[in-house]
Amino acid sequence: MIINILFIVCLFFISCSSSREVNTDIADNGLWSSKLDELDIVMYYIMNDSKEYKKIKKLDKEEKILHIKKYFSKLDPDTTTTENESLDELNKRVLASKRLFLGFDGGLLSDRSRIYIIYGPPKNIIEKKINNSNFITWNYIIDNKIVEFNFLLDEFERYTLVK
Repeated sequence: MIINILFIVCLFFISCSSSREVNTDIADNGLWSSKLDELDIVMYYIMNDSKEYKKIKKLDKEEKILHIKKYFSKLDPDTTTTENESLDELNKRVLASKRLFLGFDGGLLSDRSRIYIIYGPPKNIIEKKINNSNFITWNYIIDNKIVEFNFLLDEFERYTLVK
């Protein structure tokens, strides 16, 4: 009986992990995705629910893509080149987070994905176990200060941000 249950659980995990294919290519529109929900999620992280984000959220697909590109053209650190280094970096972060945190961790909706997209890869990662709980700490240097983000593995096998 227990072996049958374990077998079914293993099949479930295998089917979940193998059925999800993550596209790690830039979409035809030059952004990290052509899916409206993924564009909205990332812009929410970047804009932190500002008036600008609320404006973008209401646009149709074509208008949204144009608006996002215009937004990032203002953030381009070197306008003498054809590349937009800010947008290129964001594309890399989003595609990496989609690959790194897929499955049970929640993909783009996960806390680790949000932090990764906003701040990039951590400078240091520390894994520890405290009172039978798994923690991961990401360290960043922000404005010449060490900033830590702590994640706790919850009962749903997701790492959630804790204070």
